[in-house]
Amino acid sequence: MPIQTKQIEITNVENQSQAEISDNNIVESSFQNSIQISKTGPAYSRVGDIVTYTYVITNTSPLSSPNLVLKGIVDIINNVVTDLTKEAINAGALILPSGASVTFQSSHLVVESGPNPLVSTVAAVYNPVGYSNEISAYDVNIVTIVNPNFTVVKRCETGKIVAGETATFRINITNQGNAPLNVAALDQGMVYTSSGLAPGATFTFTVQMPIPVEQYESGVTNYVFVVAALPEMYGINDLYFGVAGATCSNLNLGGARTFWTSSEGHAILDTNGDGRVDNPVTIGSGIRKILVKRIILSDTILLGNYCTNVLDNSCGNNLGNNLPAKTLGRLMAETLALTYNITFIPFYSGQLVSAFGCSNLLQQVGLAINSTVNDVLALANILIGDTGACGSATQGRVNSIINLISCLNGERF
Repeated sequence: MPIQTKQIEITNVENQSQAEISDNNIVESSFQNSIQISKTGPAYSRVGDIVTYTYVITNTSPLSSPNLVLKGIVDIINNVVTDLTKEAINAGALILPSGASVTFQSSHLVVESGPNPLVSTVAAVYNPVGYSNEISAYDVNIVTIVNPNFTVVKRCETGKIVAGETATFRINITNQGNAPLNVAALDQGMVYTSSGLAPGATFTFTVQMPIPVEQYESGVTNYVFVVAALPEMYGINDLYFGVAGATCSNLNLGGARTFWTSSEGHAILDTNGDGRVDNPVTIGSGIRKILVKRIILSDTILLGNYCTNVLDNSCGNNLGNNLPAKTLGRLMAETLALTYNITFIPFYSGQLVSAFGCSNLLQQVGLAINSTVNDVLALANILIGDTGACGSATQGRVNSIINLISCLNGERF
């Protein structure tokens, strides 16, 4: 009989329904326990930023299901596992009734050696109260790492400039990062903008700067100030700044770049450094009028020995009290330079001597305070043409006009 009883019990167990069997795995299926976890963070971040992640755990089991007990929660970033169980428990996630949710946060420092995009995974494991089976869920989060960066370069496009004219500067702003940039540049009181400047692209523009007379002796330096930002969609509100400057050097036209050697009358005029004046200019007056078609960079002798032979023999071979050849040569060269300026540089012709800051030298040569550079040139040409008579062009007066013309030519004596 005992044996028959045992056989009946076995038969009864085999015929029981699933709801009547207290097997833990089958209980799980019966109650359909489930959880959901989400991990959210910014879509974009940068190296050096601290990313804040938000986690939400929800018990999505039916109302008749037993409560869920937290077994553990981990976050995996860059293959590094971080245990967030304590943070979740502190937020109230230890026991979750059906339909309950818990929210908590964690942070992560974005490092340069990390991957891009930054991919992370969070996983949570629960048990139904009274049962050992595991209920789990996970979520994946992706953050794109952006690198906002740009360069700004400014250069003078005019080459050498002349007072009273205009200097042109070119600005190149290049996006060196991996995300678009909204760019604004301030230059000469004007704002230049480029929206969505693509990575690798260059925003270029030119600005012009009038050169006042008082800037005549020096070059002109100009700066551009640039501010850039990521478009609004990136959720990063920082601004990025840059500045660049460039200098346009003054040509010092006609400063004649004159110099004197032991051979009297040797002069240089080469305003652009190419070794020639392309159009002829005239200096002197009367029989001593000279047409200069080309001036060699190195050592031009104006019409041979003109400077030593123009004087009347009665003045003596050493020129006596008349003009030394060296002085006359310098007068000729400075006059030549001023002639070139007035003839070929529109700014010079008709300009008042006072505009160049040289009016204090006018009285010494016998010219009125309102004289123009053309008046000075006319007087210089008379003096050059008047050196044939002994004493008619005195050393003092010639030196004075040399100083005046040197001033007008941008030189300082």
